[in-house]
Amino acid sequence: MIFNDNKQNKTAFTLAEVLITLGIIGVVAALTIPGLITEHQKRATVTKLQRAISVINQAYRMSFDDVGEPISAYEIKSDEYFKTYWAPYIKALTYCSKPQDCGYNSNGPFSHPNGQKSPTALISETMRTTFYTADGFLYIIFVGGGTSKPGETQALNWVWVDINGGTKPNEFGKDVFFFIRQTDGKGVQPYGQSLTDAKINADCSKTGTGQYCAEKIRRNGWKISKDYPW
Repeated sequence: MIFNDNKQNKTAFTLAEVLITLGIIGVVAALTIPGLITEHQKRATVTKLQRAISVINQAYRMSFDDVGEPISAYEIKSDEYFKTYWAPYIKALTYCSKPQDCGYNSNGPFSHPNGQKSPTALISETMRTTFYTADGFLYIIFVGGGTSKPGETQALNWVWVDINGGTKPNEFGKDVFFFIRQTDGKGVQPYGQSLTDAKINADCSKTGTGQYCAEKIRRNGWKISKDYPW
């Protein structure tokens, strides 16, 4: 009679083999997981950016239909401009009278991709209105700044958004983006739409200021490209 001893035919991993296998799994995870996290962060950033543009454009459209464009871009005060052209049409949750009201440590929290700090203040009583919406977006509506000479671009047209508020990095192109309010009912669009690809790419880079990064994302089909300064 022949007996088949199954116990003797079973193969078991040695401790060394188990440790080697776990080591390989760890190496693969270390190589792939950071990339997956980065891709998720990029997709989340684009989704928030699109939502932020949608929210501000809905307000703009209603405002334009009701009151049109500002009559004087050179003399209107910040509070008057915001109360007339924005406040009735956008749900502001919190207004910022000082940086700490909105989760920032200073009035100059923003930086460029090239590492330089931005000189633009978060809050300025006479030049901009800063507020949160229920979506968690921090908007800065500009009414003055820069040149006041007729025919030149006015800061009145700027809209900035920090898609995660006071949470870092507070960097242009990563969580802070520039829009511009077009005239004649054309809405709020990423800043730099009239510029060439070369200028957009030079600015939205590790050596640039990051002002045109929202436009770079738009031109890439609302995706963050490989040469993006992430």
